Amino acid sequence: IGNFVEDGGIVQKGWLEVSASYAGFDAGRDLQGAATVAFRFGRDAEAGLSVGLLDRSRDAGAVLFGSPLAEPVGGTGLSDPIGYAKYRFVRSPIEMAVGASASLPVASEDGGRGPGVTQYGAFVAWRANLPRATLVWSLGTSDREDAHGARGLDAPHAGIGVLVPLSLIWTFLAESRYERPRFEGEGRDARLMAGLDWRPTTNLLLRGEIGAGLTAAAPNRMATLSAAFHF
Repeated sequence: IGNFVEDGGIVQKGWLEVSASYAGFDAGRDLQGAATVAFRFGRDAEAGLSVGLLDRSRDAGAVLFGSPLAEPVGGTGLSDPIGYAKYRFVRSPIEMAVGASASLPVASEDGGRGPGVTQYGAFVAWRANLPRATLVWSLGTSDREDAHGARGLDAPHAGIGVLVPLSLIWTFLAESRYERPRFEGEGRDARLMAGLDWRPTTNLLLRGEIGAGLTAAAPNRMATLSAAFHF
């Protein structure tokens, strides 16, 4: 749900979103602001781009991109932008889409904000519109080059989420995601998040989520606030 890219549905026409997120670790934290734009093409195709600023701090010895840091890192700068495209080939009541994504290595390696390598991904996603809830789930994998002496790995991942309407303008949501290590030397990342959607108007969506990591490599705690305008 939080990663609306890996969703079996596609946007009606266009989607504009800004978000702010926090992830806390034993050895540091990430603060990120991002802007995402997505558009529908024809009946069943969608493509979009996400760009952001990342403020990251890590203590010496923390594992980042598969390698322990020799000294602390910190600072604010661009994160790697991510572009994606997907195609929906099964429609309501169960929608199904396949897609691919790629990130460009523009983030600072010295500041620890990016691995300095191009990363690719592919996924298949579903959305089931049930009478009292909506289920979303996805399966995918990602691939990247070696970085900082750590071997890049194929990293399968899976996610599942549920949205339950509470009223005409409020919706409860919960989601879980699991991912294998992206670089040799990293751990598995499993996390759980829950929150609320508020729709004050037909075209405006405000969302807040909090969450926690379920494995040692995942953030201990997380929070996200976002606002989206769609048409």
